[in-house]
Amino acid sequence: MGNADVKRIKILEAATRRFAHFGMAKTTMSEIAKDLNFSKALLYYYFPDKNSLYSAVFEYVIDKMIEDLEDVIAKGGDFEEIMMYSIDMRVKIINQYYNLFEYTMKMVKELPDELEQVFKESYLREVEIIEKILNIGIDAGEIQVEDINETARILLYSLFGMRMGILKDMKNMLFPTKEEFDHILSLQKKMMKIFLNGLRFQVVK
Repeated sequence: MGNADVKRIKILEAATRRFAHFGMAKTTMSEIAKDLNFSKALLYYYFPDKNSLYSAVFEYVIDKMIEDLEDVIAKGGDFEEIMMYSIDMRVKIINQYYNLFEYTMKMVKELPDELEQVFKESYLREVEIIEKILNIGIDAGEIQVEDINETARILLYSLFGMRMGILKDMKNMLFPTKEEFDHILSLQKKMMKIFLNGLRFQVVK
């Protein structure tokens, strides 16, 4: 890893801590530079403005989640357990970086182009992860899936849709509180069991 890469990662780590603790609005580039004993000029060399840094931090956090899930998938095991773990991991990451995700959700209708692109790419990567987990179940002869990409997308849409529907019931359309996440997680897991049992039912027919 080159020196430039090391510096970039240090900036991302420091910015992630700041954004996760204080949120985007209450964090300045000066504070991040001070945390690192870097000059602001050096910070701006890597990230020309706060939005570009924020986008990179969001991508950095998603990367860590995906890498963790890839490691779990590589070890193999029961596909349903891995699928449940993926839901746990998603909620754990959102809880850990609550202020980071809260800002993103509040900004969802006016996202900078760079962040919107990161959003789209992270969604596609999540689809790939779900496909890999489903394939474990298919290879084990536990489930039958006609169109794996479509099934993975339907599953993700279901998880997203549940969250928005539950929030609507809770009268909190912006972003759930940490306590509300536990309720959402419980219902998402129940939905996942129903969904996976549906795929198993096709094998029995």
